[in-house]
Amino acid sequence: MPNYQNKYLSLLSAWLLLLCAFSVTANESQGISLKNNSLDITFDLSTGNVDHWRLPGVKNADDQLQDMAAPTGQLFALQGQLAGKPLQEWEQLAQGWTLEQQTSQEVVLSLKSPQLPFVLKKTWRLSEHAWRADFDVSLELPAAHRADGDHLELQVGPGVGEKPVSGLGMGQSIYSFTQLVYNTAQGVSTVRLGGEDEPSQFSSSSLTDWDWVGLESRYLAMILVPTKASQKPLQWTAKAPEQSESKQMPASFLTSIFIELPIEQSQELSTQTYSWNVFGGGKAYGALTEANPDLGGVLFSGLWDWLRGLSLFIMKVLQFIHAVIGSWGLSIILLAVLVRLAMYPIAKNAMTAQKKFAMVQARLQPQLEDIRRRYKGGEQSERILELYESNNVSPLAGMKPLLIILIQVPVFVSLYHLLGQTFELRDASFLWIKTLAEPDQLFSWGIDLPVLGAYFNLLPVLMALTTLLSIKVASASGAKTSLKQTMTSLLMGLGFFVLFYSFPAGMVLYWTSANILQVLHQKIIKAE
Repeated sequence: MPNYQNKYLSLLSAWLLLLCAFSVTANESQGISLKNNSLDITFDLSTGNVDHWRLPGVKNADDQLQDMAAPTGQLFALQGQLAGKPLQEWEQLAQGWTLEQQTSQEVVLSLKSPQLPFVLKKTWRLSEHAWRADFDVSLELPAAHRADGDHLELQVGPGVGEKPVSGLGMGQSIYSFTQLVYNTAQGVSTVRLGGEDEPSQFSSSSLTDWDWVGLESRYLAMILVPTKASQKPLQWTAKAPEQSESKQMPASFLTSIFIELPIEQSQELSTQTYSWNVFGGGKAYGALTEANPDLGGVLFSGLWDWLRGLSLFIMKVLQFIHAVIGSWGLSIILLAVLVRLAMYPIAKNAMTAQKKFAMVQARLQPQLEDIRRRYKGGEQSERILELYESNNVSPLAGMKPLLIILIQVPVFVSLYHLLGQTFELRDASFLWIKTLAEPDQLFSWGIDLPVLGAYFNLLPVLMALTTLLSIKVASASGAKTSLKQTMTSLLMGLGFFVLFYSFPAGMVLYWTSANILQVLHQKIIKAE
């Protein structure tokens, strides 16, 4: 065989071997993963980062598996300086990270090479509890190789895979966001960064102590809990980009937390380890509380204690009802019925008083008309009050049934937070409503209108009408309705319509059901 052919075959063989080697490396990189029923974590060997944190069985708005590492695919990135050089240079010198150990429940990645004066490891272990894993960072750096300025920084984020929504009207910001969440002795706090009137960063230097820190969206949370007491004093800073590169992805959705991992200068200590328990998944109460540490405080954190307790109680009641009848929409309607039954004694007393007031009002109507005809202004009011007092009637007696509506306000507020944060309700559908956690969206306008958004929502219309009806029925039947009272009622109905137009359908469904029950009860009392 001619010499040039030998050279050609040698080059071809070398090229094929190189392709095979590249293919094996690529496949190995793609195959490095940890997976159980609730988590599917994959790793990038070039950086040692988590490039996918998928939640099996959980779909996002695009009907794809929810990936909390989106959009950048660089969760739990390490950066900083070791032995006087940036970590990125050492990674290039070592040609990336090495898979040191892999089992069905554990992955150990290491950054080491004969050319590196240190060994850096990341260890991930899956937990038996939903959406939880243990994460360790260990560094072996002999004192002789340490340099001034050596430090490490762990980045959590950017974001938790949340995407902004559009077309939902003036309440749009309640449906998609990403924000900082942390816990101290005072409880759980949240800070939203990167908006027009919001700061671009927040530091733990302003806190006396902290127990855990993370990022959350409406239904998802990525939380790091230090498992070594010495780690709690570590400092961290949450940052949002000064300006998002994409108009479709606001800066707040790319919020990251940077946790400082200082390098000890002790001559005797060569290996340092930082450990966390990581929760990365849906904000389901059962998953948040089933293991230590208990992260249930993430839910309804902004409420007063008594209102938060009410929200948790209603959540459990709804879950119990749903377990029996299998429909979240019917569960909310039944909840309105149960609340009505619980308030029956108060409602009966109020409506009986209102009925008596209506009868007295009818009897006094000629005298009231005479007073309104003969007197004006303050003197008219004084004469009317004197007339009521002489007949032992309170002028506010006719408004007592409205107290029944006001008493339900805490339930309504609890439902607002319940539907806005509880992971189990995110896909709850009912009749034409795709999800009770968003406006009912009967049909699209074809254009995104100010305040109203891009959809026509039917439930707010029904709610406004039933609100007007309940006010009309609750008023004294014997009294003549003035133009001013009529206009006040119409403005109230319009206010309810605009205010709740972009609210979650489940909340509006409850209030509409409560209005209908109020009207029916009032009719029954008046018929007796």
